Amino acid sequence: MGRAPCCDKNGLKKGPWTPEEDLNLINYIQKNGPGNWRNLPKNAGLQRCGKSCRLRWTNYLRPDIKRGRFSFEEEETIIQLHSVLGNKWSAIAARLPGRTDNEIKNYWNTHIRKRLLRMGIDPVTHAPRLDFLDLSSILAANSSSFCNPSLLNLSSLLGSTQPLFNPELLRELSCLL
Repeated sequence: MGRAPCCDKNGLKKGPWTPEEDLNLINYIQKNGPGNWRNLPKNAGLQRCGKSCRLRWTNYLRPDIKRGRFSFEEEETIIQLHSVLGNKWSAIAARLPGRTDNEIKNYWNTHIRKRLLRMGIDPVTHAPRLDFLDLSSILAANSSSFCNPSLLNLSSLLGSTQPLFNPELLRELSCLL
């Protein structure tokens, strides 16, 4: 029916890895290679699940993992690839040597996505989000100048050929403030 459980959960350690466990896993993989992740914990003398060992190795212990802050070029690459590939983090990670899919996903969700939203850009479509624009601050700062239609040309600033706002509606909104 389904896949057999990866291991007997009884007696397995959960929670943070100790330096000794990390060292056991590193030594075993350097000596024998990763091989079968289901059998690895027992063969390496670890009281962990095979999935836990695989994730620990893949995301933290591999010697080719790049540590530290993402560079500007890496951020730009992530944004460009995300606009084409979407949330296919492993495909994005394949184009950024030394970065894991998990690390890229976490960085996207904690930093880049929020920055795009603050900039008024939809992080899914990578297009300008008009519903995120703070119209009250625009109207308050320029309430006297909204009578001048040339100042309402936000569409040219955002690269759109059609008007983004109805000038009559903006005049009415400015009167409400």
